Amino acid sequence: MGLISAVIEWGKIGELLWVAPLAGLAVAITYSFMIVGFARADEARRDGDGRIAGMAYSLLAVVSTAAFLAVVVYGVVIIVKK
Repeated sequence: MGLISAVIEWGKIGELLWVAPLAGLAVAITYSFMIVGFARADEARRDGDGRIAGMAYSLLAVVSTAAFLAVVVYGVVIIVKK
């Protein structure tokens, strides 16, 4: 019975050690900004605070939603390709 030799790719493990936390932060931050944008835009609309504040928070919500979806889709694409 022969020994199965395992090749450890240390470079890829090292890359994983900084890419995984960075990806986790990107997901958490974009999702947080998305929630803040939607919540504050709704609050500004209800309270009648100026249109500019509501529009700014709506823009934050839309941009952060797009960024969140981009990060998630990019992650799924990388997983599927490997």
